[in-house]
Amino acid sequence: MQTIDKEDASYITGPPWVFNGKVMIGFGGGDFGPVRGYVTAYDAAIGEQAWRFHVVPGNPADGFENDAMAMAAKTWTGEWWKHGGGGTVWHAMAYDPKYNRVYLGTGNGTPVNQKIRSPEGGDNLFLASIVALDADTGEYVWHYQVNPGETWDYTASMDIELADLEIDGRQRSVLMHAPKNGFFYVIDRETGKLVSAEKFARANWAEAIDLATGRPLENPEARFSDGKGTLVFPGTIGAHSIQAMSYSPDTKLAYLPKIDIGLVFADPAGDLSTWQPGPNMVVNQGLGAPQRSIEVPPPSSELLAWDPVKQHKVWSVPLTGIFNGSTTATGGSLVFHGEVTGEINAYAADSGKKLWTFDAQTGVQSQAITYLAGGRQYLTVISGWRGMGNPSGMKSEWEYRLQPRRVLTFVLDGKAQLPAPGPRTTPFLDEPDFAVDPAKADIGKTLTFAHCGLCHGFGLKSGGAAPDLRKSPIGLSLDALKSVLQDGALVAKGMPEFGEFSDAQIEGIQHYIRQQARVAAGGEQGSEPAAGKSPQPASKF
Repeated sequence: MQTIDKEDASYITGPPWVFNGKVMIGFGGGDFGPVRGYVTAYDAAIGEQAWRFHVVPGNPADGFENDAMAMAAKTWTGEWWKHGGGGTVWHAMAYDPKYNRVYLGTGNGTPVNQKIRSPEGGDNLFLASIVALDADTGEYVWHYQVNPGETWDYTASMDIELADLEIDGRQRSVLMHAPKNGFFYVIDRETGKLVSAEKFARANWAEAIDLATGRPLENPEARFSDGKGTLVFPGTIGAHSIQAMSYSPDTKLAYLPKIDIGLVFADPAGDLSTWQPGPNMVVNQGLGAPQRSIEVPPPSSELLAWDPVKQHKVWSVPLTGIFNGSTTATGGSLVFHGEVTGEINAYAADSGKKLWTFDAQTGVQSQAITYLAGGRQYLTVISGWRGMGNPSGMKSEWEYRLQPRRVLTFVLDGKAQLPAPGPRTTPFLDEPDFAVDPAKADIGKTLTFAHCGLCHGFGLKSGGAAPDLRKSPIGLSLDALKSVLQDGALVAKGMPEFGEFSDAQIEGIQHYIRQQARVAAGGEQGSEPAAGKSPQPASKF
């Protein structure tokens, strides 16, 4: 079934959910153009649409699909529908058989900056929310919004865990959620009322969550309204990204890869009322370049064991870089976790003591699964890395073409061994007679940050998501670059066409590639922005 509009910026990256003879799917794309989020459930046997739920309201002049959209429209201002609104459900969903409900973890607004999409404020329902729907009909049941008036790309797209917890002497059926904003939420699944919420990471956008109202006690300065920019924790990457957490009913702890990272938020230059999204493959957050004088502390990360009842840390293990794998808690009181370093580790679930490690020969971001087959217990995990740049503590990156991407399966008495690892890196390419023009390289820098960073890395520091352009022979030839960018020579392999690029712009890209290849090889000084001073990074990782 064609569930998204072919003419807008929407795309599907998340998995479908199957329940009660239905298949439910959402989509992403709200960062790239005017997109209105929704989820659709189809009859699993015949593919007919069973129901559809929109996350944000459309143009009031067209009427509303249901009472929920009419209610939500009262929380928006201006002409938000011209920007799409956002609220795409590109990752987190869950099915609850106890109440026959589905839960949606909704995304950020389009654009992220609320001053543009809803200039007079408002909660902007149902952005950055957990929304409960009747599984049979798709009708609205309740919602809990983690960030009313969301303006930092604090999506509620992180995974949703369902469990029964003993709280204040009685069993509660709850939903656990650790979204980007740095607070760990425990929500009553029957009513949608907040049970508790505490910070699991550094978060200065709010002091706390008011348990009586469920609303955050915001720091007014975090809304970056002074024109200079404000250092806010977490940044758009979030205190917890898409790498899933897990919960153990045995230890009664949740395990998640936590990130400590900030970002300077600022409005774009000019009149915000006339702001328009950029062209093809540009992340349109509606954020501007921060003041150069504002420094951002270096980021860090750790594997965190969290008590959701007492709302505090039990143990943690420091990690390399900021992006690592999902966690898997097992009935054998273990926690499995993959890292950017290539290690797959097993920790004691109660103490965090490392009990076992395996070298996967490439980074591991996925979540391991464990299962019984033929009376034996297995653990399976996918290895392969899609990151950004070279994390501190690693000597080299996981290259796109050299990574040994594998499905790895383990069993207690397994004897198999991986082949000896092959080469991990290739040299940076150069043409000694090529004279880099710094002015042309600056043109290329601006273009590559805007259009290419998501895949090829900001500053061309590829982290395995796509080929490293500094090592690609295509960058040595202007004609080859034109063939790829203007003529779409590699569209069939997933490389977009940029027919709007002029010859002069492509020449600038070539000069920037050549410049940065020499910088990486230890040659000439480049013009790469310092940390915290570059164009805003992408929000989806």
